[in-house]
Amino acid sequence: MAEPLDEFVMTLEEIKELLKAGRHNTYVGYEPSGPIHLGTLITLYKLKDMVDAGFHAIALMADIHAILNLKGPRELIEEVSMTYWKTVFHELGSPEIEIKLGSSFELSPDYVLDLLSLSQRVTAKRAWRAMSIIAREQEDPLVSHHIYPLMQALDILYLKVKVAIGGTDQRKIHALARDVFSTNVPLRIEKYVPSAIHTPLLTGLTGGKMSSSIPKSHIAVHDPPEIIREKIRNAYCPPGSEDQYDEEGRLKNPILGIMRYLILPRSESVILPRSKAAGGGEIEISNYEELESSYREGEIHPLDLKNFVADYLVEEFAGLRDKLMSDSGLLEPLYRLQKWQKERGLFGELEWKEVLRSYRPYLGESIS
Repeated sequence: MAEPLDEFVMTLEEIKELLKAGRHNTYVGYEPSGPIHLGTLITLYKLKDMVDAGFHAIALMADIHAILNLKGPRELIEEVSMTYWKTVFHELGSPEIEIKLGSSFELSPDYVLDLLSLSQRVTAKRAWRAMSIIAREQEDPLVSHHIYPLMQALDILYLKVKVAIGGTDQRKIHALARDVFSTNVPLRIEKYVPSAIHTPLLTGLTGGKMSSSIPKSHIAVHDPPEIIREKIRNAYCPPGSEDQYDEEGRLKNPILGIMRYLILPRSESVILPRSKAAGGGEIEISNYEELESSYREGEIHPLDLKNFVADYLVEEFAGLRDKLMSDSGLLEPLYRLQKWQKERGLFGELEWKEVLRSYRPYLGESIS
């Protein structure tokens, strides 16, 4: 979970009460408009945790949201949702996670009329403030960017979700939902105030933002082993003698971030082999505090940490790669969607070459 908890859990008391009674719905909304990468896995794993805690977990494939963001044609986004995305969520998360298309309910008359009712209660300034962290690259926002957070809020009620989950960039949208649903706004759907929990954001491998359209900034779950190792080897990873946090207190070392948010929470302990440069032998790590302390003191060399992370990820995704290799129809729609995006300028030529490298082991050398 993101910290401090009293800021990024809305609220701890509400969550504790929900855990005591009944089987409630929880969800994460995703734009299924690109590859699933390490940043996505944080919330995917959280959905699995919620299943284990007794919740009914929903992964909302927000196809209408993706269309609003100009990420692709509806039919192709739906196909990607129900092939690649569904397979990944069931293989790496849990087969109990329900995969639901936003278009299955967001185009109903009641939903549209409720959306119009919300638009009368939320100012354009508030809507954009809730959305601006997600669409911060937009200098001149479209009307669709103001509709986006209102739909996210309404999705919660239409899915009967009691606990909404998202990264810290979703906090303002969930706060908006809690505020507006506590008022007398007239809606056709049953109204209540949802709870929300937020997970940390993973820094991109190059040290900036992790982006689906910048292949070198992320590791896609279908990346071949040699590409995973190459990306990790080239990743930003300052030595322990340097500050590992930015001026706002966020972890800026993506390799430490992968350990902190993806590997250590799912392991009782890990054994890190050490090269001669770091003293040789092995070191056992049982929590992130131990890891960061050992790293800062020079007991763990950056290259040793990178090698461990690369080996872990290659093994973690092995079963998924086998499944995608055995059925090219699971990955081919994603290739067609990204090619559509490339043809409309969402990828540069260098980025597109990197994308093709990941697909060729599955789809053949002839793709372009």
